[in-house]
Amino acid sequence: MARLVIVLAFIGIAYWYWTGPYQHSAKTPPADDPKENAKIMAQCIAQENFAIADGARDPGENAEEECADENGLMKIYGEWYHR
Repeated sequence: MARLVIVLAFIGIAYWYWTGPYQHSAKTPPADDPKENAKIMAQCIAQENFAIADGARDPGENAEEECADENGLMKIYGEWYHR
């Protein structure tokens, strides 16, 4: 009977570890795709420039900075990556 309790306890602890801490440590963030981020930035900058030309935005605002903040991106060596 004691052996059964030990075996069941071991199985329970193994199941808990496998479904909890181990799985959380094994998850990796998705790869950052600079080409996709560049498309997002190009579209956003075009919209911002249109808004500036339309008079909806102040011409003194930097469209690139606004879009980078809006999308959570930063430029590293000429490519866009998430912060």
